[in-house]
Amino acid sequence: GDTGYYLREELKYEYRLALAMRQIKRRGYTPLDTLRGTPFVYFPLQEEPEVILTVGSPEYTYQLGAISSLARDLPAGVLLAVKETPYAFGRRSSDFYDQICEFKNVVWLDVNEPGVNVIREASAVATISGTGGFEGALIGKPIISFGRHNYWNFIPHVSVVTDEAQIASLLTSALAAPRPREEDVANGARAKQAVIDCSFDLGLDYADT
Repeated sequence: GDTGYYLREELKYEYRLALAMRQIKRRGYTPLDTLRGTPFVYFPLQEEPEVILTVGSPEYTYQLGAISSLARDLPAGVLLAVKETPYAFGRRSSDFYDQICEFKNVVWLDVNEPGVNVIREASAVATISGTGGFEGALIGKPIISFGRHNYWNFIPHVSVVTDEAQIASLLTSALAAPRPREEDVANGARAKQAVIDCSFDLGLDYADT
């Protein structure tokens, strides 16, 4: 019956989840503390399929491609720090993590490390359409956005990729700026205030939901 079907699917998911955790742990995490003082670009992975990715960025949906391009064009001595999202466990293809590990300038962060902590330490943030890009922009971090329709692309220190040939120069520009620039912090603060001004309280008590 239906109960047996759902139970089998739940067991399959738990198996895929455990397998994905082992796959990542096998490759080893780089503690965020060890990256302090080292220039790195943060790339938070997004769940797939996900509306904000597949619908919000129809021109660019391939995260592995973005990682490959960034790793290729990063200046010497700069790392790309990738962090998986728990929502994607068990959903990746079996060789997804192996392909990323082929890049010698890419490191894995602990999935349990709060993204906001990584953003604060990063030299820049790169994403397709993840909220990590918006969070970074609000505190003045240089952002490289592969998605062309992100609502936060208007913030001055967000650079939108429309051509692969742009990536190297965008990385150079983002990494050359002092961390953080006063102008970028001010623009991020204005963007944050604009969001607050356009928001309203729904009156929901999430503790009771």
